[in-house]
This record gives sequence, C-alpha cells and structure tokens, in this order.
Amino acid sequence: MKKQITLLATILLGLTFGYGQKTEDLNKNRRYDEISWLITHNAFQNPEIGASDGGAGGKNQQHSINTQLNNGVRSFMIDLQYGRVSNVFKGSFLHLGHGAGGYFHWMEMCDFLEDIKRFLDRNRNEIITLHMQIDGDVTVNHINDAFNGRGNRCNSRADIDHYLYSQPQKNKRWPTLNALIQTNKRLIVLSERNFGNNAPSWLHYEFDFTRQNDFAANNVSDLLQTHRYDIAGNPGRGDNRSSLLTINNFVTDAPLGYGDGNKSADANGYRKMKNKLLGSWVSFAKRPSMAVDFYEKNNYSSRKAILEANKWNEVRGRFKYSNGADFTGYVEVNSNIESTWRINGAKVRARLHYSLPARPGESRIITFSHPDYNFSPNRIRLGRFDGANKRTYIQDITVTRKRNLEKLISSKKKELSIQKKSKNHFVIDLSEVSQKTINLNVYDMTGRLIEVINSSGNDKVNFELTQSGLYIVQGNIDGEFYSKKILN
Repeated sequence: MKKQITLLATILLGLTFGYGQKTEDLNKNRRYDEISWLITHNAFQNPEIGASDGGAGGKNQQHSINTQLNNGVRSFMIDLQYGRVSNVFKGSFLHLGHGAGGYFHWMEMCDFLEDIKRFLDRNRNEIITLHMQIDGDVTVNHINDAFNGRGNRCNSRADIDHYLYSQPQKNKRWPTLNALIQTNKRLIVLSERNFGNNAPSWLHYEFDFTRQNDFAANNVSDLLQTHRYDIAGNPGRGDNRSSLLTINNFVTDAPLGYGDGNKSADANGYRKMKNKLLGSWVSFAKRPSMAVDFYEKNNYSSRKAILEANKWNEVRGRFKYSNGADFTGYVEVNSNIESTWRINGAKVRARLHYSLPARPGESRIITFSHPDYNFSPNRIRLGRFDGANKRTYIQDITVTRKRNLEKLISSKKKELSIQKKSKNHFVIDLSEVSQKTINLNVYDMTGRLIEVINSSGNDKVNFELTQSGLYIVQGNIDGEFYSKKILN
C-alpha cells in the first residue's frame, strides 16, 4: 500500500511540475528577451517562508521561494527595505517586506539570496531574474554587501555575486540563454530605483531596460481595461525603446496590496492568461512576461500559458536607417484584425524594437506607418512564419524619410546645403548634420549615373560635374533619403 501511495505521489508530482519553466523547455538559442517569463508578484510574501523571521500581514503567494523554484518559477518581484519591527529595532539590514516601515516583512534578504544561490549551484542550466522595488532609504552599499554575502546577518552562503550578469547598455542585444549558461552569468537583477553612477554594473535600472503596463487592479475585470494595453497608460514605468515587457496581471486589495486567491484563480485561468499574453504582445509590439499572484491556482494554468507562449514562433526586429543607425521615433503598428484598435485615442506604437507572435494558423498582417517616414518592408504577413517550434525570425525594418531634400533645406537651411563654388565645382555643407555619413548618386536627366559620392565624418564634401546641364542628386544622408535638382 505504501508503495502504491508513493507511486501515486510521484505521478502527481510529475504532473504538477510538468509545466515548469525549466531551461530544457525552452529554445536555448533564443536570446533572453526572446523568452516570456513567469514572474511571481511579491514572491516573498507567503506562509511557507522557511526563513528566520516572519511577520503579520497578508500574502500574494502560497508557496515558499524554494517551492516556487522547484515548480519552475524563474523570475521574482521582491520589495527591499530595512527591517525595523521584531526585537524593537533590528538595525540596517535588508528585509523583503511589504508595507511602510517594514511592518509586513516576511523574509530576510540574506535568506532569500541563500535560497537563490543554492538553486543556481545545483541547477547549472537555469537562469533567474529579480525585479526589485527598493525603499528610498536603502543604500546601494548595503545591497552590494548582501549580494556579496557580507554585512549584518549575512554570511558567505549568500555570496552570489559571481552569478550576476551585467548588460553593457540598455539598447544592446541581450545574450542567448546558451551564452548566459556558458559564461555562468545566470542571475539578472533589475531595480525600480535608479542609483545612477553609484550602481554596480549588474544593478540595472528597471525602467531603462523594461516597459511595464499599468498595475493596481482591484477586480479581475480591471485587468482588461484599455489603458493596461497602452504605452501611455503609465509613462513613468519604462522606456518603450526597450525589448523587455512586463505585464502586471495580478488583482490585489486596496490599499495594502495583498493578493486575493479567488480573484487570482480567475485571472490566472489558462484561456484568460493566454489571451492576455497574445493581446499584450500585439498591442505593445513586444514579447511579454507576466507577473501574477498565486501562480499555482487552476492547476498551475499560468505556467501552462507561459510555456505555450514560448513555443510560438516569433518575428522581431529593429527600425533602422539604411546606414544601420537606429530609428528611435514612434512607429504606428496595425493589423488587419485590430485595424481599428485605439487605446486612449492613439494607435499601437513601437519604438526601436518590435516583436510579434506568429502562432500556428496566425492570420494577422501587420503594417508599419509614420507620417514622415517610409518603411521597407512596410508590412509583415505573420502566417509566413507561423508555427509552434520555438523559432525566432529576425526582420529588421529599413526607414527612409518621405520629405525630399529641397523641402528640408527650405525649412532647415542651416542643417544642409549644396552650393556651386565655381565652374563645375560643388560643395555639400554637412556642418549642421549630426553623423555626417552620406551615400549619394548624381544622375543626368536621362537617368545615367554620373557620380557616386560617399563620405563619412567630413563637414564639407566636394564633387565636380564636367558637363553643363540639369542633374539630380539622390541618396541617403545619415540614413535618410534625399533628392535635389542642381544646375551646372
């Protein structure tokens, strides 16, 4: 009988863990930002803390950090503050806590980091992300000490700094999962508080590297409000040029922010989660990760939805001028399905990066537009890339300006000019142009190519025309297309 019970427990355990977000479930050749991550909101606030110090208050999760890790959670939202409550005054050491003054702390930071380190030590192919909300009085030195296993109440078992990854600059391409595993830099830390130049390289300012949607929903129906699908919904929470998107999909009570198990069971339903992932992906034109309360509700359906999203093919790219320079203006993104989609009066817009899901049977045709620019290609038929084999397709979009050179010169005469200095001798003045990279062709009126002008970094560029007549100068300056007639 005991053997049967043990066998049944093993089977049930396998079913429970079957939808975990383990690296083996993912395409490790995908980049870090080409993965949708399941994020547990207020991950530390649970009744199974297994830590040295608990406290009064509600909860947002049912399981301990160790259980969450074993169940496949790889990304955690935590609140970092100084502990002040138990034993009257504890000093300036760090707690994971919720609420003003640390009154609802649940776990010491060193205990949390020790759990993370132990898991990374034992699981050499796994990657973990921390999203940290940090109280205003917490110093960067104490944060650094905690990750190095130093300081008050810390010990060497929490020394985790050798796993920390540093992203060189906010708009640079993220590494692949394989690259993070091979270099053993498998812990990514994002901070909602900006420490500026005082921050170590691994302590990334969250809103330089990610975009978040609006949060603070009190009812499940609030999660479907249009402003939660809008880049303008909460402009303080991130840079839309980034390639990372976090969708807050939790319902909490007001004003303390505790989770509601029944509401979470509804919000985390498989179909709702899947539709929220798809809707967010299309409306932000970025691959979403999802932050939830009580991730285990509905038989771990939130994990199933995230795992499903990571199977979908993806089309992504950057908006660039023809010379390779980034185009960082806003691009209107529309599809044949959401052709009338408006959020707070504005179309869906992307900036620098875009990403779109290409699921099996996908029928969306995506178009890119801007009043002043042309795009090549200007549309993508997602059905060309659809499937569920975890593939990512890169399709960069080339941007050229619609306005011609004559119009630009008339409105911005100081920025650019072509002058005839003497017989047959012309000078292009680039002193007011930023990058000074030109690729121009000179044609006669029959369309015959007369001269090719390439230059980079010079304020003035000279060229000559040996024959009299009318010519067209046409090409790219700093990645923008221009066309102008000149007379010799």
